[in-house]
Amino acid sequence: MSSDRESNRTRSAPPGRQDLGAWFTARRRSLRRNLSPVLGALLIRRLTGTLRPTIEDPQGIVSRPPREPLIFAFWHNRLLVMPALYSRHLPGRKLVALVSASNDGEVLARLLAQFGFEAARGSSSRRGSLGFRTILRLGREGRDIAVTPDGPRGPRYQLQDGVLQVAQLLQRPVLPITCRFSRKWELRSWDRFQIPYPFSRCTIHVGSLITPPRDDSPSELAACRDALEEALRPDTQS
Repeated sequence: MSSDRESNRTRSAPPGRQDLGAWFTARRRSLRRNLSPVLGALLIRRLTGTLRPTIEDPQGIVSRPPREPLIFAFWHNRLLVMPALYSRHLPGRKLVALVSASNDGEVLARLLAQFGFEAARGSSSRRGSLGFRTILRLGREGRDIAVTPDGPRGPRYQLQDGVLQVAQLLQRPVLPITCRFSRKWELRSWDRFQIPYPFSRCTIHVGSLITPPRDDSPSELAACRDALEEALRPDTQS
């Protein structure tokens, strides 16, 4: 009987400090996970709204975008401003971005959703991966695709094979984009992630379309790789 009374008192007792601490921690994590993308998107829009952009578009791709979907390729450390710039200069188009399956990737996926973009979670380095299959499926449905060819873990400015594999399987051209800021912060991350100063100049260069080969010819694939690396090279020097 004594043990039953003790058991009842235990069940009816209010939650202890540890339980309350765990509850507050869970709520704080939930709020951070849900509010951070909203606040992040607001700050990005405010920041990019202060930039003084110059768009170098010799092929007229931004001013007269083709009807066919495109694959946009840019280095990982230029990722911050790309969603806002894309939605501003290419309104009405749908885009899917390849995002890692990590916790950071979850935050990025929620941030992209604030701009109306979808995220394919996973790696592009293996053809059987979920991210690879998802981006191919959504690409076949007519979406533009955004790929950071040195992401998600680097090394910085080293082209991985995923972007060319996606382009070849979809038979879709790759559009290299470079983005340089007159003044910026540079984080101490693996990619030296860049955040432009407010009101700084932002020079965006839209390269020429790179068409993938229809077969697995090593020489043609190497030529496409060299062309993409050369188009993105200016950003490796800034």
